Amino acid sequence: MLVKTLFLLLLPLSCATSAFAGQPPVQDKKERVTARIEAYVNSIKTIKSGFYQVTQSGASAQGRFYAMKPNKMRLDYDPPTPIEVVEDGYYLIFHDKKLEQVTYLNPDENPAAMLLKENFSFEKDGLLVENVKEADGLISVTVSKKEAPQMGKITLIFKDRPLALKQWQVVDAQQNVTLVTLTDTEFDVPLDDKLFKFKDPYKKRPGD
Repeated sequence: MLVKTLFLLLLPLSCATSAFAGQPPVQDKKERVTARIEAYVNSIKTIKSGFYQVTQSGASAQGRFYAMKPNKMRLDYDPPTPIEVVEDGYYLIFHDKKLEQVTYLNPDENPAAMLLKENFSFEKDGLLVENVKEADGLISVTVSKKEAPQMGKITLIFKDRPLALKQWQVVDAQQNVTLVTLTDTEFDVPLDDKLFKFKDPYKKRPGD
């Protein structure tokens, strides 16, 4: 599948005795963590990174990942994977070079769309926070769409202190799992806008 993708790292979190252990209530912890993540995501302007992707079947691929706010992203897969994925601000574009096929999707179908928002908010963007975990210097948050939970869910994994995006795992509507890990990541570096331009080599884009 497409970039309906990214990381796995489910971290244990015991909440049953938190009130008795002098820890903040579960809801307070959830709100604190999600507020940190919102502030962090909104502070990022660009991302440049390598990535390694693996599916539950064991298939793997790697390449380069670029993102620029608002709503622009590019995944360049290394050979022999004949895939190119571009979000140009209007469409999420999936290019299969082997099949010579281009598919134009709604950007909302990008499971990592939250990373591309100018002013991201779990609540305002209609996301249900299903789980928040903290352990071993890592934070994970699992979300789904409130109005379309059947579309699947994404788990974002961050390194804590300082907060930094490391991975994400996507479970799609068919329960296929894809894990993506970022490598050699650089944040807020200059990126050429041409990275996010796509010219369909086979036909005109919708509306042309």
